Amino acid sequence: MKKAQSISINTIVVAAIALVVMVLLILIVTQNLGGFRRSTASCESSGGNCISFEDVSELCSRDNFKTVRYDLACFNGKDPDPDKVCCTST
Repeated sequence: MKKAQSISINTIVVAAIALVVMVLLILIVTQNLGGFRRSTASCESSGGNCISFEDVSELCSRDNFKTVRYDLACFNGKDPDPDKVCCTST
């Protein structure tokens, strides 16, 4: 008579550790991708200056900053700053 074969405890432990590591890697990568998207679409990374809406007509017309770019975000910490606009040279 043959004995039933089962998965060893070592295999279960290794699989559980691998699953935890994989979940942690996914979390780290997705959190860092948010920062990457934010840095590529930011005003400062594109060589612009963040200026408050009140000062756009005055400050965006001097010092080689002539174009208002609404597609580039100005960040206040991690969040976009809705009270500022990006002024670039191109």
